[in-house]
Amino acid sequence: MSAYASDIPILRTSERGAFKRCVWRWEREYEEGWRPAIRQADAAWFGIGIHEALAQWYQRGMRRGQHPAAFFADWVGDEIAYARSYLGENFEDGVWLDAKDLGIAMMEGYVDHYGRDRSWHIIATERPFRIIIKRKGKPVAIFQSRWDGVLRSKADGRVYLLESKTTAQITLPYLEIDDQGGSYFAVASTILRAEGVLKPDEVIAGIIYNFMRKAMPDERPRNRAGQCLNMPTKNHYVAAILSGTNGWTPERLRKMKVEDLAGLAAAHDIVVEGDVSKSQPSPLFVREIVERTPSEQRRQLDRIADEVEVMNAVRAGIIPVTKTPTKDCPKCPFWLPCTLDERGSRGAFRSVMDADYIQIDPYEDTRKSA
Repeated sequence: MSAYASDIPILRTSERGAFKRCVWRWEREYEEGWRPAIRQADAAWFGIGIHEALAQWYQRGMRRGQHPAAFFADWVGDEIAYARSYLGENFEDGVWLDAKDLGIAMMEGYVDHYGRDRSWHIIATERPFRIIIKRKGKPVAIFQSRWDGVLRSKADGRVYLLESKTTAQITLPYLEIDDQGGSYFAVASTILRAEGVLKPDEVIAGIIYNFMRKAMPDERPRNRAGQCLNMPTKNHYVAAILSGTNGWTPERLRKMKVEDLAGLAAAHDIVVEGDVSKSQPSPLFVREIVERTPSEQRRQLDRIADEVEVMNAVRAGIIPVTKTPTKDCPKCPFWLPCTLDERGSRGAFRSVMDADYIQIDPYEDTRKSA
């Protein structure tokens, strides 16, 4: 399956990442268009669901739509039905239900944490775009992707790109050279000025990275500062009851069981807090604004052109197709055929590809909301 349109290669953000991660996988996924026939409840699937939920929540302007937790719950239900249609009635959906509970909890926590984001005037969500990348005036690629969102902040009146990310651990330093957000930022001003969203002399102020950590909320009690607390001990109950009631002595209270002290405190509406825990959870939600200079924008466009040149060299057979083995390889959707390829088992490799994979046009948007 050709990656060319009008003799100019199409390039997607996900493709850039796949190529730099492993050229062999890139060739299967983008040159040949292979995809697993059965959709898996993996990190990519989970991230798509969260993005779709946020797209329904952030309507244009200041309006907000369906609660993202409710949308995600419905979306997972559809995905389970989709997978079951391939696997039959004996489909085991435990992993899907675990992911469903996690996604619902994350979306509920997200809205509780940020509310309706009343300073965000939404211009567009899940916005697809296409733009020609040139080098020395010559077109080298059609860069085709989509932004998570574009918004104007009522706080400062400036326009920002929104880049939402679900991750097991939130890290920020790499954002200064992040390919995904950086590539969007490099082309956004040109596109939005052409559409009249930006004034002729206006620029994108920056990228709002909207991180959501994939974790259930910490259910431990918290103090007013938001710190997680250990369970109260007998000494905590005794001190709190003595300061909040009359007629009790320390000696009498210390003879009581902790559960009885807890009942006594509750009867008198006395809040009893334990010590601040030494183990505090990492934040579940973090937003970071990153700005890029005009020179960084030009550098990003140059890098895109450089990557296309290397891809073309692979396509032409000038550069061999290589693999990049790491400990994360078993998570790759092409793990089994890759191992068969390593063994030289061409017959088994072809049988697995024909049985477990389908071929599609990798440059058509296959997201459910498209």
